Amino acid sequence: MSFQSAEAAPDGQSTADAQNEAPTGSFIYWGQDPRPLSYVLEGWPVPAKCPPKSWEDHAAALRKLPLRDDDIFVLAFPKAGTHWLWEVISMLKQGKAEYDVRPKEHFMVESIELDKLDSVPSPRLLNSHLPVFMLPWQEMKERRTKVVHVYRNPKDTCVSYYYHLKSNEDHVVHDMEFNDFFDLFFEGDSHPSLYFKHLKQALTFTSENEDVPFLSLSFEDMKKKPIENVKKLAIFLELNVSDSLCEEIADACSFNNLKKGAELKVPVRPPDKDDDGEKKMNYSRFYRKGEIGDWKNYFTVAMSEKTDAIIKERMEGLPYDLQYS
Repeated sequence: MSFQSAEAAPDGQSTADAQNEAPTGSFIYWGQDPRPLSYVLEGWPVPAKCPPKSWEDHAAALRKLPLRDDDIFVLAFPKAGTHWLWEVISMLKQGKAEYDVRPKEHFMVESIELDKLDSVPSPRLLNSHLPVFMLPWQEMKERRTKVVHVYRNPKDTCVSYYYHLKSNEDHVVHDMEFNDFFDLFFEGDSHPSLYFKHLKQALTFTSENEDVPFLSLSFEDMKKKPIENVKKLAIFLELNVSDSLCEEIADACSFNNLKKGAELKVPVRPPDKDDDGEKKMNYSRFYRKGEIGDWKNYFTVAMSEKTDAIIKERMEGLPYDLQYS
């Protein structure tokens, strides 16, 4: 993994063997591929493709984003179940098991023009893959913003993230073999490598702000006990809903139904292309398999044993229950 300054650093820049060696304002590259994989912002690798403004300007504006008393934040590392959880909460807030025609990307704070959120009616269901320190955490503390966090075991997350990035023909990972992405995920220094740091960020925020309502759910629990977890969310959100509605929402948000529901979303971009000539978003691509244990189809025994040691070390002190089957 190598890095170059965003300000046109000369060729032959030194290799970064660890994340903290890549300075802020640098791009991180994979091998000899000229496409940047990540951009380092305040010591934290983020996707190389920046928001509408520069990453620096956007991050500064995001920290100052005015929140409302009834805002809700959904936080997760990529491919941990963000879309799933967002749809469940959306239905609970609507009081009916119907899909919101707006995609959650309309409310993903790292990738939208933030001033557009001013016109969104309350309650706003915001979401992000960013660490908490890049969010409007001061406002979240002062307003006691409800935060729902979802996590998934790292082995399945690795496989799902690989295929998600690989589906984008313009992304570096599109031409990458799974073995290489595996190394990147568990031992790299770019944004796909931040699984454990993301969990630590969530724990740090909850530990330091015990009065902020914060609920952590696991992907696997939601999959195994969907109705129970819908009810748990309703209680957390202080919503008085019937058992029958919780059952209807659990059914509507089953994997196959969610994938069908994604096809009903109103595109962020015009029907064929956006102003820059890019292809429109296909929201069903966010749903691949949604299974627990799919990692067994991709990890060799040696890979699994290697990650077991890494996971044991990096999960030390973290209270999250990782389920692999």
